Amino acid sequence: MQPAGYKELKHIPGGENGWPIIGNFLDFTTNTIPYFQSEKAHHGDVFKASSPLGYSVMVTKPEANKFLLVDQGKSTNNQLAWELALGELFPNGLMLMDGERHKTHRSIILEAFKPKPMQGYLDELPAVFDSEFAKLNGRTEFDALPFFKKLTLKIAAKIFFGFDLKEDINQIDQAITAIVEASTALPLKLPFTRYQKGIQGRAFLVDYFREVLPDRRQNPGNDLFSRLCEATNEDGDRLSDQEIIDHLIFVLMAAHDTTAITLTWMSYFMAKYPDWQAKVQQEGEALNAVTDLQLSHIRKLESASLVLKETLRIHPPLILIPRFLTEELEVDGQTLPAGSVVNTVLQMTHQDERIWSSPEKFDPERFNAERKEQNRCPFAYMPFGAGNHHCIGFQFAEMSAKLGLSMLTNRFELSLHEGYESKARAVPFKQPKDGMPLKLRPRFS
Repeated sequence: MQPAGYKELKHIPGGENGWPIIGNFLDFTTNTIPYFQSEKAHHGDVFKASSPLGYSVMVTKPEANKFLLVDQGKSTNNQLAWELALGELFPNGLMLMDGERHKTHRSIILEAFKPKPMQGYLDELPAVFDSEFAKLNGRTEFDALPFFKKLTLKIAAKIFFGFDLKEDINQIDQAITAIVEASTALPLKLPFTRYQKGIQGRAFLVDYFREVLPDRRQNPGNDLFSRLCEATNEDGDRLSDQEIIDHLIFVLMAAHDTTAITLTWMSYFMAKYPDWQAKVQQEGEALNAVTDLQLSHIRKLESASLVLKETLRIHPPLILIPRFLTEELEVDGQTLPAGSVVNTVLQMTHQDERIWSSPEKFDPERFNAERKEQNRCPFAYMPFGAGNHHCIGFQFAEMSAKLGLSMLTNRFELSLHEGYESKARAVPFKQPKDGMPLKLRPRFS
C-alpha cells in the first residue's frame, strides 16, 4: 500500500509553512516541542507535517492514544510506519514486525522477561551498579548522560548477552549512538553523513555478534543471547544467525539508550528537588539493609516509583509513536485515509492540561493512590507504548531505573551547579543537549 500524499491529506490542516523539499523536517528535529505547540494552537489536535520522506499526521488528543494503538490496532501497521526511517538500521527488529511473525518472535524474547529470569537479573544488578558508582568516589561532579550510557551498556551486555565488556565498550557505545542518531537523519548514504555513520555502526555490531555467535550456539547460558540461539521460528526451525543478530542489535539499543536517558533525568530531578531526593534516599537506606533482594523489594520502592513515573511523563524518551493506517479512520472529526502515517504525540498528551493538573510542574504525587491523575483518561500516559507493541522490556527498565537511582542517592548527595537549567532535544530520543553536569558529594565518609 502506498503512503498517503498531499492529495489524500490536503483536507488535514498544517504543513503549509515548511521549506521546499525538506518541509517541516528542521522544525521537527531542532525545535520539536515549540513546533508541536504552535501547530496545535493553530490547527487543533490533528494536523499534518511534511518531510523529505513524505507527509504524516500528528495527533495530540489524549483519547486518540487508546483509539489508535489499542482499539484500532488491527487497522494499523507498525512495520510500514517505521520502515522508511529504520528499515536499514534495525531490519527484523520487533518494531518492524507485525501479525503472526511479530507474535512468534515477541513470544520468544518475552521468555527472557518472565519472573524467574527477572529475578536472576536482579541478583546481578547490584554488583554492576556498585562497581560503576564506586568510580565516582573522590569526584565532586560528573556528566550524568555519558556515565549512565556506559553503565547501562555494561548491564545490557552482561545480563542479556553474557559479555563482560572492557576493550570493546567504547566502540559499541559509539556504534549504538551512531545508529540512533541516524534514525532522524536524511537517508543519504554519503561519506560523513549521520545516516552513513549509522549504517557503519550497524555493520560493526553485525560483525561483532557474528563472531561470537557460533560459540554461544555451542555453549548456551541463561542470557537472552542464548535463548535466541536455542529458540525456533514460526516454522519450527531455529532462528537464523541473521535473525538473532538483528534482535540483539535492537535489544541492545533499547536497553542502552532509553534507560540511560531516564536515569539521567531522574538524577537531575533529584538534584533539583532535595525533598524528593531525601525520600528516595530513605528508601535506599532500607533497601541497603536487605540481604536477599527480591523483586517484591523493588516494587515497594514507592518514592522511586513516583519519581520514575513523573520523569517519564515530563521526559518520555520516545516522544511519539507512528502507525501506518491500513484502513480509513476518523480521529477527532478528521477523516484519515488508508495509507496515512499517523503519530500519537506522547510529549503533548503527557502534558495536556485537560488531563494533568499544573502539567509543567514536577509533581510525583500526581501518581499516588489518592490522586491517580493518569487514570483520568486511559492511555493518556503511556511512556512504554500500548497495544501489541507495548515495550517488551518495560519491567526490566523500571527495575533498573528504580534500583539504580536508590543506590546512587544512597551513596551520594546530588545537586546542581548554581544557575544551571537543563535543556532538552526531543529527537531521536528526548535527552539533555549537554552531558547533564551534576555535583555530588559522598553521604558517608
